[in-house]
Parts: sequence; C-alpha cells; structure tokens
Amino acid sequence: MLVVCDVPSTRFGHGSASAGSVVAIWGGDTVTASSHQLRTRVRYDNGLYFLNLATREWTRVFVDGPAPSGRLGHTVTMIGPRIYVFGGQAYGQYFNDIWCFDLATLISKPAWEQLDPPKGAPRPSPRSGHTCVAYKHHLIVFGGTDGKYHYNDIWAFDTRSCTWSEYWCSGYIPAPREGHGSAVVGDVVYIFGGRGVDGANIGQLAAFRIPNQRWYTFQNMGPEPAPRSGHGMVAVGSKIYVLGGVSEDDLDGTGHNANVAYVLETIHEYSVS
Repeated sequence: MLVVCDVPSTRFGHGSASAGSVVAIWGGDTVTASSHQLRTRVRYDNGLYFLNLATREWTRVFVDGPAPSGRLGHTVTMIGPRIYVFGGQAYGQYFNDIWCFDLATLISKPAWEQLDPPKGAPRPSPRSGHTCVAYKHHLIVFGGTDGKYHYNDIWAFDTRSCTWSEYWCSGYIPAPREGHGSAVVGDVVYIFGGRGVDGANIGQLAAFRIPNQRWYTFQNMGPEPAPRSGHGMVAVGSKIYVLGGVSEDDLDGTGHNANVAYVLETIHEYSVS
C-alpha cells in the first residue's frame, strides 16, 4: 500500500538510490540522529520511502510479509525496477543478507524478496560501511567492516542467478576500509576515501577495471579532496562528484572543506600506476 507521508524522520546510516525522477530511501538509525529521541518509536527504521522529484511529495510503502530488518551501514542499489539492500548492522549484529523490492509489485501487492544463494555457495562475510554499485546485472561490493576486521575484498552478485563471486584481483589493491565512496563509469569502479584500520581517514583514489579484475592508482591529479569518510560519491556521465563527509582538515585551517563539491573528469588521461 502506498501512503503519502511527511518527510521521513531524521536519520543517519541509511541508504538511497534513484531512478528517473524518483529517489528511494531505506533504513537508518532514527534515534541517535534525532533531537527528540523520546518521540521515536523504533531505532532502526525498515520503512521504504520514495521522493517524487517532480511533485516533491514523499510516499511510504507498507509491505505485507517478510521484510529486511531495520539497520544502518547497508547499501541500497537499483538495477532497472528492482531495489537491492545488502549488509549493514543493528544492535551489534552485522548482516550479509540481500533483499530485493520490485517496483512492479506496487500495482498489486508490494513485497520484499530475500535472495538466498544456494546452500554452501560462497558469499561475502557480514559487513557494514561497504559500498555497492550496479554494473549490468551485477552488484559490485567493496570493503566494509564487521566491527572486528576491515575488508578490501570485492564481490559480484549476479541478480539473475542469485549467486556471489569473489574477484581475485591484481594490481595496487586498496587498503581495507569502511565509510568510503564508490561510483562506476563504464566498466571501471572508482573508490575514494574511507576510514582505515587505524581509524584515520583515507585520501586515496583507486580504480578497479572489471573486465581484467585489476586495481589502479593515480598520480599527478592536481587539487584533490582532503581525506574523508562518510561522504557522498556519484557518477553522472563521465564525471564523478564527491561531497561532504568527515574530514580532519575541516579543523586545521588548511583550506580543505568537506562541504565543497569536487568533480573528477574520468576521460582525462592521468598517470596511472
């Protein structure tokens, strides 16, 4: 059932994805982020919300049947009319489940579907703070943490066969991290920033070329964003935009500002390693 609603409550650690003039938002911690915690009934919201960019109206979807439990630090990714939620954490538990919501069900009976790989098949370990991008009919997941370890592995989920495959990479593999950003242009996944094992923010840009499963780093890039984590990163055409996040350089007077948008033009021929 679709119900026009007010703006979703204040939250952080949620996930979002867009298709055309609609933005989908799911999950997040609504208690820690709220200044009115007593008014918040559920800490981790598992409601699915849509924002119509044309009418500027919010809509909440009420679903019958199984649904992913509320959480933060997960990813929300769209391929065609389907929304995919992977991973995240809540109450100290980390997840590696994957759920799908098909927009086609809105005209009949809205429903989530849990996509279970075959028993005994490989899958990523539970994690939060990873990134996930859509590439053809695959979801490409990189990094994250389970609260004990930080990861720099990269996995692909085939949405047709519902199977996971780990990429065995070559090249300059990025350090383990969480809270980074990623975006895909063509057949290349770009990774920037994040928090390392030592808790420090990272300022490295790396690129993963999917066909040959090889990582690359860049040199002589000119002015670049300060090291940061928790930022936004999105591709529009051949350009990648980085905005926001947490950066120590906000406090030391260097002139770097996490609230300034940075643009990377990927068609330029930079020196790569």
